[in-house]
Amino acid sequence: MFRYLIILTEIVVLVTVLRSSFVQYLLSDVQQSVADLMTEVSMTLERTQLADVRYSLAPYTGQMREFQKDYISDITESSERLESFHQIYCLQREINPYVNGANLELVCHTISNSNLIAVARHHQN
Repeated sequence: MFRYLIILTEIVVLVTVLRSSFVQYLLSDVQQSVADLMTEVSMTLERTQLADVRYSLAPYTGQMREFQKDYISDITESSERLESFHQIYCLQREINPYVNGANLELVCHTISNSNLIAVARHHQN
């Protein structure tokens, strides 16, 4: 019986301590730190994948004009821009004022084979 009373007392003390403002603040701070870390890991992975896409596109952009290279660089700055470009110009086949013809086909093929587009397709399903 005494053991149960001690366990009950420990539970009450633990609940009281966990409900204190200091512990709530501490747990909130830990949660924010973990969330920031997870965001940073995610962003690092995205930047790496975007760099891989730029590297894969490098052989095709070598023969392009400077404004076209700048355009390709701009669309590979974020996964949202890359996905938007892929949706509009590769899937919907809209006319692109900067990249067209064989260059557009090569860019679309490279982007379609990237991990970023594969992940986006997976999230849509």
